[in-house]
Amino acid sequence: MLNLNKVDQFQSPNSKWFGLSTDEWLPSVVSRHFDSDHGSQYWLDKEKELGIDARKEIKTLDDLKILGPMCEDDLRRYPIEHFIPKIFLDKKSDFILGETAGTTGRPKVTAYRREEFRAIFVDWFAFIAEKRDFPTGGNWLWIGPSGPHIIGKAVGPVANGMGSMDPFSIDFDPRWAKKMQPESIGSKRYLEHVLEQAMDIIETQGIDVLYTTPPVLAGLALRMSDQKRRAIKGVHYGGISIGTESLKCFKEENFPNAVHISGYGNTLFGLCLEIEASSTYDLDYFPLGPRMIVQVVEMADGNVPGSERLSKIVNYGEEGQVVFHRLDESFFIPNMFERDKAVRIPPTSTAIDYGITQDGVRNPTLLENNNTMVKTGLY
Repeated sequence: MLNLNKVDQFQSPNSKWFGLSTDEWLPSVVSRHFDSDHGSQYWLDKEKELGIDARKEIKTLDDLKILGPMCEDDLRRYPIEHFIPKIFLDKKSDFILGETAGTTGRPKVTAYRREEFRAIFVDWFAFIAEKRDFPTGGNWLWIGPSGPHIIGKAVGPVANGMGSMDPFSIDFDPRWAKKMQPESIGSKRYLEHVLEQAMDIIETQGIDVLYTTPPVLAGLALRMSDQKRRAIKGVHYGGISIGTESLKCFKEENFPNAVHISGYGNTLFGLCLEIEASSTYDLDYFPLGPRMIVQVVEMADGNVPGSERLSKIVNYGEEGQVVFHRLDESFFIPNMFERDKAVRIPPTSTAIDYGITQDGVRNPTLLENNNTMVKTGLY
């Protein structure tokens, strides 16, 4: 177990799991979800379907492969209560609901207990932001989805955690944006609608921090005056992956006086953060383990079943498909093949100083020729 008394390590009163190895934490999650009386209906049914005894057979991360790949559609077709252990269902007010943006089809649903939500989306960012001298106390402008999207529920607490008031906000509907063809008249008009509202705030308010997606930020950079761009002290990216050339342009040309922090993750699993800047503009992301694990497996070749690919982890420095595992007591999602590819990287010395011992990923981007219909837009 890691020594949590080290000053540099992440600490949160909401993260009893932090500092444990994956194999130390996993049995607690498995015993919770597969408890015959108080577990989650979905996983109890899955256990019966597979003919296994999960609490006896799943002791390590590698053992998760006996469950097979997570069926993405199950998160769309079943009531959310099927995934939450029954022991928690008598206190639903403890939960924060989240829905995805519909990138790979109909939205999927999940939930976090409030203490999990706080650690994963608020305390984790505040910790890295402090280490990287992200500005505190200034005004934030959030341009992105609210409503059912988890990020819209997190941005206010995140800004508050940085000593700021509730952010100025421009709402947009990523599901509607995804219905429009890229570069179509409708798509361009929708982006213009979002940018017009954002510029109204930027031109009348003192904005210190911009939090939005790369396409929106690029549009803002073209419209903002040089003085306004240089006044930005912090930029936080989310929603869509960003390339190294775009990052270099944002840092060196568009917003040269800002601290830039990028995030990688999603509603279902949580947030990986760029914990330190790269001199080569690579984007290295690390999860807040052990409740979130990211692996990189060999690319699909059409001949190897998904269940077998779960064991085919690539070597460090090699590229493959991203697989996420969410190991929360409230919600268990193992073996989820993501729409992205990335390079597997070991924890850096900085990550280890912060208490992060799990693998990270470098430069995640959308898979090419993916069988899943992926729709991207502003988010």
